[in-house]
Amino acid sequence: MKIKLGKLEFDLKKSLGLIPNMALLTGIAMGVLAAIAQGFFNVQPPVGDGVCAVSHPANLVNWMSNTVFGTEFTIHGIFVGIPVLTPIGFILGSTIAALKNKELRFRRGPVRDNIFAFILGFIIINFGLLWGSCPIRTAILSSYGMVFAMIILASIVVGVIVSCEYIKWKVRRM
Repeated sequence: MKIKLGKLEFDLKKSLGLIPNMALLTGIAMGVLAAIAQGFFNVQPPVGDGVCAVSHPANLVNWMSNTVFGTEFTIHGIFVGIPVLTPIGFILGSTIAALKNKELRFRRGPVRDNIFAFILGFIIINFGLLWGSCPIRTAILSSYGMVFAMIILASIVVGVIVSCEYIKWKVRRM
């Protein structure tokens, strides 16, 4: 089966690989369709975050603490009755994938690098908790014109670029 998109033509039987810029085209299509659904059909996104590795673990810990110890820590409204299980899914899914692909192994590394990684991770998670939002929601808030979210999103982009350059530098040194 051949599909033609303007000047691009590809054969689905030959390859199910991505066409150039497929991620960009998919993102644009999803954004336009979401805007149409919200504007014309009054579809509203859920109150909870998307997939977040910052607020979901915090919500899970807060929910467990509230349930077991009777504390009154803040939980996002969508997770008050039922705990958010995204963090458990991250851990189980990545462990199962690593086992399946025979990639799960414990390695000793230089202590200095491990401490440095721990400190950076600690700083990142605390900035995420201070902001109180995941990068997906930050991008959505930026698209609505929230200036502070635009600053945070730009900081995330700069942080990712600097991190990638640091990783490339470390790999070249080896």
